[in-house]
Parts: sequence; C-alpha cells; structure tokens
Amino acid sequence: MSPLSELVKNRRSQYVIGNNTDLTNEEIAERITQIVKDVPTASNSQTTRIAIVFGEENVKLWDHILDVQKDVMPEEMWGMMSGVMEGAKGGVGTVIFFEDLDAVEKMPTSPSRVEVYKQNNNANAQYATWLALTELGLGGTLQHMNVGYEQGFDKSVKELLGLPERWEMQAQMPFGSIEGETGAKEYIADSERVVVIGN
Repeated sequence: MSPLSELVKNRRSQYVIGNNTDLTNEEIAERITQIVKDVPTASNSQTTRIAIVFGEENVKLWDHILDVQKDVMPEEMWGMMSGVMEGAKGGVGTVIFFEDLDAVEKMPTSPSRVEVYKQNNNANAQYATWLALTELGLGGTLQHMNVGYEQGFDKSVKELLGLPERWEMQAQMPFGSIEGETGAKEYIADSERVVVIGN
C-alpha cells in the first residue's frame, strides 16, 4: 500500500484528543500552510482562507462556540455535540476554514457555478489538512458549528479572532494527540460506490 493510501485509510474522526505532542505550533502551522497552498482550486481561484488557533485562544474559541450553540442548537443535538465542543478545548488547536467572498466573486465562472466551486475549493483544503494532521500523528474531526449563522455567530467568531469581515466560515477542525480508540469503520460495497465503464 502506498504512503498516500495509508494516510487515507488511517485518517479517522478522533473525538478524544489531547495536547500530548512534541510538535511545535510552528511546525504544525508550517505543514498546514504548505498543504493548503498546493491544494487545487477551481480555475486557480484560491478562495479558501484558514485560521489556525492554538493554546488559550483555542480555549476562548470553543468557550464562545459553546456559549452561542447552547442557545440555538436543538436540545437533542446539544446532547450529542456539547461533549465534542468541550473536548476540543483540550486539544492542540483548531483549524477554521473560510471562503474569502471577495475572491469568490472574482472567480471566472458563471454565477450559477460559484457556490459549487466555492464548496469544492474548501472541501479540498479540509481533506488535505486532515491528511496532513494524520501524517503528523495527530487526530481531529471536521465540525460545522454554524447553527446560529443567521444570528451573527459567523460574525462573532471573526470578531473574537480579529479576522476579515468578508471571510465566510465553512467548518472547524479541532485537532490534537490521539487519546482514544475509534470503532470499526463500516463500508458499503465497492460496487455501490464505484462504477467501472469500458476496458
């Protein structure tokens, strides 16, 4: 199995994360920065922006997310997700994924395709970042704590971190040392997932 195949296979959602790593924040940030730089984007539009939040700022971020989400998240969802948010505070940090709306508006495509290409751009960066963290021996999860977007949650996160107003938040990836086991992954049949045509 190739190194890439191993990374893809080993990347799992790690909900129990800690701060037990010999990697420095600078080493982690450098690896993620390089990966995101080389990720493909539609027409080389380069619309994706990320913020990597470490240490006490990471704790403040997730305290803020918890504070907002408890007021807008349905009770059943809160029961499932509040533990994930609390656990994120104990990790090494969080990568937050954004789309720069100024850059998005300049994409050389028809308006009907902009949303699709924007989401593709961001998804590429999310997955590549997750593989990079896996390669570093770190685990994480991809979260979408955007409930309350209409109430200005997106704006409040950007204000908390001093980020540009025109960055639209897409997802958060809390990460850290792997402190728990993941269960067996269930797979659908390959024939349902992949259709091979021609010879």
